[in-house]
Amino acid sequence: MEYGEARSKKLSFKGEATSTKRNPDSSTAAKRKPKKRHRETGSAVGWTPITSLEDLEGPIALYHRDEQLHILAMPSKEEILARAGASEQAPALYALSNGSLMESEPSSIEQVFTVRKSVPTAGPADAEAAMYSLKSFTGTYLAADRHGRVSCNSAAIGALEMWTPVLLPDRGDGAMAFAIRPPGSANDQFLSADTSHPTAEHGHAEPTRPTSPVRIHAHGTAIGYSQVFYAKCQAALRHKRQQAAAAASAAESAAALSGNFAIDEAAQAKRFQSFQSKRLRPAAEHSVSDLNSAKQSGKYSEGLLDRREKAKSDRYCK
Repeated sequence: MEYGEARSKKLSFKGEATSTKRNPDSSTAAKRKPKKRHRETGSAVGWTPITSLEDLEGPIALYHRDEQLHILAMPSKEEILARAGASEQAPALYALSNGSLMESEPSSIEQVFTVRKSVPTAGPADAEAAMYSLKSFTGTYLAADRHGRVSCNSAAIGALEMWTPVLLPDRGDGAMAFAIRPPGSANDQFLSADTSHPTAEHGHAEPTRPTSPVRIHAHGTAIGYSQVFYAKCQAALRHKRQQAAAAASAAESAAALSGNFAIDEAAQAKRFQSFQSKRLRPAAEHSVSDLNSAKQSGKYSEGLLDRREKAKSDRYCK
């Protein structure tokens, strides 16, 4: 046989494991089902107006509506670098071409603020429990002083960065206002949009133009038209919170005791039994007089635990 007629193949060694290639047209491959990708439902995709303060925690987008729809955003990275010597960096309201609030979504990280509780360890009776802080994409927090000047320079949360959100359901979906009481101020001040005076590079007002950003301030002492903002959160994050709340509620209801000995004992056996024998093993052979006395003395749960221990039905109870 000529050398040219020899079939070239991969070099193999003695004892090496051989692998066979499968024909994709074979019957085995034909039977193989394509993997299903998990897709979220339409209700858990995109951005949706907030309905409670729980929805406020996490990424949000803030809108203001007058003749046009505006979104609150920080200056772009290029603008921040160009104005690196400026003493203050503040967000502003930028007009959107799409005037529909329901269809509008943030298109860049400059338009997204991350909201968190200012004092996570505050108790329900503490005033700080209702205060939130807004963090920009630069890692700084939205702040306001007693003179009404709004900035976003602080890298830490203090009294000037703690806002109290006020839900306004009568103003529309996601409508809310943000109040703050800086040190030295006798009254609450509200985040406001000055739509009649767009921002200018040197602090002077420019003629109103669709492309001119609108400055914000905290001079308002009451909630009016200029103090109403519309907040939207991520629908997937809200859906995840709702699922967690439903699971916690189901676990709480499952752990609740009805007071009926047979029902409670069977329910706890289902929760704690190891099921090696594939059947429930309630402690029916033991007297229920102990449960009656335990219920009267306020030790009903301990009595059920003792019965599970006697029946050897709880793998964690020895």
